[in-house]
Amino acid sequence: MNPKSVIALIRHGDYRQPEGVPSALLPYPLTPLGEAQARECGKLIWEFCASHRFSIDPQLDSSRQLRAWQTASLIAEVLPIEALSNRPTGDAATTIKEFEGLSERSVGAAANLDLAAIAAIVGADPRFAPLPAGWKSDSDFCLPFQGAESLRQAGTRVAAHIQHAWQALMHNELKLIVGHGAAIRHACAQLGILSEADVADLSMHHAQPVFVSCDEQGKWHRVAGEWKVRQHAGDELGE
Repeated sequence: MNPKSVIALIRHGDYRQPEGVPSALLPYPLTPLGEAQARECGKLIWEFCASHRFSIDPQLDSSRQLRAWQTASLIAEVLPIEALSNRPTGDAATTIKEFEGLSERSVGAAANLDLAAIAAIVGADPRFAPLPAGWKSDSDFCLPFQGAESLRQAGTRVAAHIQHAWQALMHNELKLIVGHGAAIRHACAQLGILSEADVADLSMHHAQPVFVSCDEQGKWHRVAGEWKVRQHAGDELGE
């Protein structure tokens, strides 16, 4: 397959996630390992573009979570100026633009609480049924809190962003989108890149791009990059 343009979907690098807390909108930064992963990702992006003769859209799209913004920023530091597309603005520097639509699945009012606390709050509220087993990785389950959403709803947001970004790409150009594993996987299922079974069985490596493209018939494909096989599907905390 020789795609005319490509989007690189990137999960943020390793970050300081508190134990037992769903990732969701956590505000914590990358670890030193995550920073190194992001820089290595920049090298992988550049090697891919050089070998396929792609230029790079100088605007990198990121969620508003610090870990995604840091990952995008460190990737941008590695990319050489000569790799960037010539845009009408004439600006040769990379920019990071943040989008709420690229965020991970929100747990709403339960943000930053651990699993035990979430279960206790739901159990003590007479309006709610007890949480079902495996709710964290259930694509359609939504916590009964204001502002919460399901993984599938998060995927819908991200899929819409990917499709919009695709429409703006120039010929032989690569677009970088940095976000969160579960939301990206669910977006890929909605775009037809992954099956529903794949969503449950696969994850994403930290800061390792999965390259996707859309053909003339509107069908999306994975061009390069590898998914991560999940060892314990029921243990997912959101990413």
